[in-house]
Amino acid sequence: MLVFIGLGLHSEADISLKGLREAESCDILFAEFYTSEMAGLNISRLEELVRKKIKILKREDIEEKAHETILKLAKNSKVGLMVPGDPLISTTHVHLRLDAKKLGISTRVIHNSSIFSAAPSISGLHNYKFGRSATVAIPERGYSPETPYNVIKENRERGLHTLLFLDIKVEGDKRKTMTANDAMRVLLDIEEKRGEKVFTYDTLCVVLGNIGSFEYVMKSGKVRDLLYLDFGVPPHTLIVPGELHFMEEEYLEEFG
Repeated sequence: MLVFIGLGLHSEADISLKGLREAESCDILFAEFYTSEMAGLNISRLEELVRKKIKILKREDIEEKAHETILKLAKNSKVGLMVPGDPLISTTHVHLRLDAKKLGISTRVIHNSSIFSAAPSISGLHNYKFGRSATVAIPERGYSPETPYNVIKENRERGLHTLLFLDIKVEGDKRKTMTANDAMRVLLDIEEKRGEKVFTYDTLCVVLGNIGSFEYVMKSGKVRDLLYLDFGVPPHTLIVPGELHFMEEEYLEEFG
């Protein structure tokens, strides 16, 4: 059996009671943190909670070597894969579950909090007014995909909010995480190229940092006022609101 166990947003304290019991009952426990970050997580404390050693997997262990590292073991043992957020939000884990199904391996999913629900919740923006989401990629060789710019444009034409995820690059032991400041600069560079007034210095944004902790950061304002602020340790999330309801405006004024 293969059990996907969601760890939630911030630290080992976010694991659910159901997730904890499943982890305790596993013969082998793995975890991965390349799809997202948990700023307050301590692996040693997590191992104390589940009373087992946890092997940390790299991207290639799941995306290229899953049959050797996970699935072969799951044929005859109960294997747990612990992941940040909600397990099947990442297509990587969806693919792994499909592979397990093809091999006749039973699977189970233990859900947890995800930034998909936490960002609209803490920002006070109505969740039913969010359109498509997108990822702002870390530029490579001066190139930045324009997908997030296009998504913001489409959503704003419909009065909808846009939730933007910020890229993480993991190469070997090196990890680079995009900040909200980086993301705004990338979008401003695309705006300079496109000139369609989709994302300018006067665009209203909401920046979220370290969501799930008691010391989370939430700031709202125009890009020109947010660009050089310190939003604390990543992960960060960026929201570009569409048309605001008066209650949303009041919430942003009071808490942002």
